[in-house]
Amino acid sequence: MKEAIILPGYVDDMPFSLGYKVKGGTTLHISGATAYPLYHSHPHIEEELQVSDSIKDQTQKVLDNIKLVVEAAGGTINDIVKTTIFNTRMDLQDEVNEVYNAFFAGHRPARSHIGVSELVGSKLMIEIEVIAVLNN
Repeated sequence: MKEAIILPGYVDDMPFSLGYKVKGGTTLHISGATAYPLYHSHPHIEEELQVSDSIKDQTQKVLDNIKLVVEAAGGTINDIVKTTIFNTRMDLQDEVNEVYNAFFAGHRPARSHIGVSELVGSKLMIEIEVIAVLNN
């Protein structure tokens, strides 16, 4: 069971939840997902890992990758209770938010959005880690 935390006297109109209280269920931790294919060569071969130069496209691919993992574990995106976004282009965070909010369509996991200088690939701009709680 998951319950979003809303402080008394406040309107719940943020694009994310302040937190979730979770009772029961199975916790799923998803490694940082990028716009790369979920399965790829290690060490990385940069030429094989081409990604869009659009932060919107990268964000959508990351979220699609996350959805694949959640569904493979038997859950849905509504089971996601926490996301951590690592972003090399904080000046474009509104574009990230646009794709993110459309993807979650009213479901608002607790979220951190952190600016970083670089990610594992030279063209990557977005990486997202996820915690989900699946119903037993």
